[in-house]
Amino acid sequence: MSSPLKENRGDRYRMKRVITQLSLQKELPKEKESLINRIIQHLDDGDVDLAKRLIRNNYPEDDVKEELIRKIVNSRNNFAVTQLIEIMAEFLTPLDTVDGGTNGTDNNFNKPRLKQNIKVLRSAIIHATLNDDPETLEAILEVGKKSSKECFKKLLHNQGLSDENEKTSRMNPMIIACVQDFCRCVKLLYRNGFLVDLCKEDLKQIEYLITMDHVVANDWHLYYSLYLGSKHINIEAELGTKTMKRQTSFKKKLHQYVDPVDRYLKFLAFSSPIYISVTFVETECTNFVMDEKLLKLNDPIRKAFACATFAKYLSTTYVQQSNEYKKVGRACKEFTEDLLDQCEDMGEVKLILNYSNSEDVEQCENTNWNVALWEGHKEFVGHHYYQQFIWEKMTGDTFDWGNYFFFWKLLLIPAYLVLFLLYPFVIFLDFFREADILFVPPVIKETEQKKKTSVMMSSIVEISLHSLAGEDGRELVASEEYGYENQEGRVFGYFRERIHRPFFRIFVHIAIEAVFILSLIYSLVDPKDKKFTAETHFYDYLTYGLFMTFLFEDIVEVCRIKWKFFSSFWNSYSLFTHVLFAIGGVVQGYGFSIMDGEDARNLWGGNHPANVGATLFAIASTMAVVRTIRWFLLLRKVGPVIICVIRVLKDVVIVFILFIILYIGFSLAIYAMYKPFRNDKFHYPEQTMYSASETFSSLFWRFFDPGEAASVEIRRNFTNQEIEKILKEADPSLSDESIQNMTQTASFSSFDIQTREMIEEGTRSLEFSHFVGIAFWAVYQGIVAIILINILIALMNTTYTKISQVSDIEWKYSKSFMYAKFLPPQAALPPPFRWFYYLACLVRWLKNRRRSTPSQPRNVLEKQKYFELLRKLTKTKMQLDIEDSVEDDFDDLRKDFKNVVNKDVVKKLEFLEKKNEELSKNLLSCQQDNSLILNKLEKILLKLEDKQEESNA
Repeated sequence: MSSPLKENRGDRYRMKRVITQLSLQKELPKEKESLINRIIQHLDDGDVDLAKRLIRNNYPEDDVKEELIRKIVNSRNNFAVTQLIEIMAEFLTPLDTVDGGTNGTDNNFNKPRLKQNIKVLRSAIIHATLNDDPETLEAILEVGKKSSKECFKKLLHNQGLSDENEKTSRMNPMIIACVQDFCRCVKLLYRNGFLVDLCKEDLKQIEYLITMDHVVANDWHLYYSLYLGSKHINIEAELGTKTMKRQTSFKKKLHQYVDPVDRYLKFLAFSSPIYISVTFVETECTNFVMDEKLLKLNDPIRKAFACATFAKYLSTTYVQQSNEYKKVGRACKEFTEDLLDQCEDMGEVKLILNYSNSEDVEQCENTNWNVALWEGHKEFVGHHYYQQFIWEKMTGDTFDWGNYFFFWKLLLIPAYLVLFLLYPFVIFLDFFREADILFVPPVIKETEQKKKTSVMMSSIVEISLHSLAGEDGRELVASEEYGYENQEGRVFGYFRERIHRPFFRIFVHIAIEAVFILSLIYSLVDPKDKKFTAETHFYDYLTYGLFMTFLFEDIVEVCRIKWKFFSSFWNSYSLFTHVLFAIGGVVQGYGFSIMDGEDARNLWGGNHPANVGATLFAIASTMAVVRTIRWFLLLRKVGPVIICVIRVLKDVVIVFILFIILYIGFSLAIYAMYKPFRNDKFHYPEQTMYSASETFSSLFWRFFDPGEAASVEIRRNFTNQEIEKILKEADPSLSDESIQNMTQTASFSSFDIQTREMIEEGTRSLEFSHFVGIAFWAVYQGIVAIILINILIALMNTTYTKISQVSDIEWKYSKSFMYAKFLPPQAALPPPFRWFYYLACLVRWLKNRRRSTPSQPRNVLEKQKYFELLRKLTKTKMQLDIEDSVEDDFDDLRKDFKNVVNKDVVKKLEFLEKKNEELSKNLLSCQQDNSLILNKLEKILLKLEDKQEESNA
């Protein structure tokens, strides 16, 4: 059985190999290589008939066909590529023997030919995709659609595979293009019908994540659905807001096995930024109302968020590929950050971040900025555009906190605290108006008034026309009165603007918590305390009232937002603190009640209810005071330090769990070894491990204070030889015989007290079982004091280093998370003033019910503007990616240049070779003529010399 590590390595190798296996040159016999080269040469020279004749006469095998297609596509000669595909398609198309048409009846004959034709077309498409050659790919696709329509349809139906049952689904050209970031090839393939065939299970969950009307709350919610749900993730069932009940049935549907590597590659391609961009940009929108659903599914920001969240699920489910899925999630987050970076002004930023696929405006909680915040997309939240957006939401559009001097800021804070005390009266007076001052911001209120004014003016004009026609004009007066009543007064307009300025809500919350801490200090110190008398003073009532309202609000929030409440560490911390306060207060009150109001806790036992309740109350008080450090998260210098402290606590918990396991194991062993020496003070004088409680206590505190080897020493009597040696050292004047007699009779009175005590106490025993106890003690302290402590220090250093590297993003995310708590309307009235908010909700609900006012739907024009802006941003991002990849195309440019140059050079070389042959022939003939002439001259000279000799003679 192979180990998971080996399986993981194999999967990684397969993932790497399948992308490049077709691009490798195959080893073929020289004859086949020569045939391939001749065919390519004829196609390059334009001799299509010769190439066709070679292919028909020597129809190649599969490996030869594959190598022929590879070479011809790599040559980047579009004419040769298209001609080869046409020849192959013509040869593989089955013909009728009578009229030469396509034979559609002989299916047994058609299927092998059709499959071969699909393989040829697919191979050409894949090779062009691997080369990132969009020009050649476009030519292949055009020829494929024209010359073999049936093959092309079948190829699209199988999504790039030659057969539905083919296992090499990783050879889908769209997957290759998406994985390798070939933007132009992805666009061409998508336009021609190629898609990423994602697993149906994954596609269903991602579509649900895109279109759901709420957000994934937190990692706890995620792990809950993974480990307590079914094996196959069903986000719609696990994260639904209608119910939190678990499925109790143990019956699970049988799912078909999905290859994890195939699943990973498909998901990697589907979630690649290029594929997300292309699917959105290429979505045709002729009628927005009809195409809105399709646009929502292809929304690049929502789709990237959904893929990032689902990648987190898959990384937890498929541990062997956890890092790969995490990388996919990071790529999706970076893509959304790049899209946001393309915005040109704050108007575009607000349009992007305020968009929601929910139809309800007021109850909407899944806007883009909310989804990014709650689902933990920290890089997106840390973007400076997002930070400016949430800061303007906190301060309002008409207020700039940074323009005030420090002195004026100090004056504004107490002024707003005083103004806050008037909020309940203003809200109460608003009950007799529209009861919306808490719920409708000034901007929306102004928009509503403009709409009502325009409606009123149109009705006035209509009524005026009717009155001119002789009809009753009483409706005109009613309309004027209605318009007058809907005008916002100065006082209510002033308070509406201040109430909907969330930034100052922070100071109100801090002030109320400061009052609670002050009253808590008075309750603990109790300056009016009388001895032996349990009395309750005003500060006790204030403390108990405040933490009970805090606990009530925590329970309400848990019921209202469910899993989202536990997204924040401080929410869980506060809930636990308030529960401790409540339990401690109730138990303490019960303890005093059974003692008839007396307070003599020093005389009562430690398990008395009054003492137990007081202890719990004291622990909760400590937690309440420590909780105030969360406000320092808003400060840039202190915030990262607090984040590091919280993260380091997780490392402490991990090491402490390891310590507990070691502690229990060693405690049991040491207790078992020293149990026989209980009350035997001679052999075991320390008696540290004489009981289970003492053993467990000693080993626990050794974590903080190692040492004390004597705690585990077992002693024994000295042997006679050892006693004799001691006596000889104590008195060297004694003879050996007297020392032996003293040893045998055990009479040591003549020696000093120190020698006698040393002999009586004995010495350390190093026998096997006694030595093992000492060794266990040393090993335990070595592991705990050296290994675990240093591991904890190393973990804390690593955590601190990681946080410090991304401290700005972590701090911005934590600060934004805290800001988001003050944005809802109920945050304007913190406990104990929250009751006015609930009363306002009730009054507004009754007024709306009486008016039968439906919930206000989102503006269709606003949605249309959002998708138009998103299309522009996505196109800009794609263009930037293409421009960044131009440098990668230089190699292809060199190849094309070489092809052009080589063709001209070859032709010129051939011409020169012909001329050279002609010249060599001419030179040879000239040489031959010259030799003949020379021979004749020599003969003539010889004759002349003979004649001259004859004349001389």
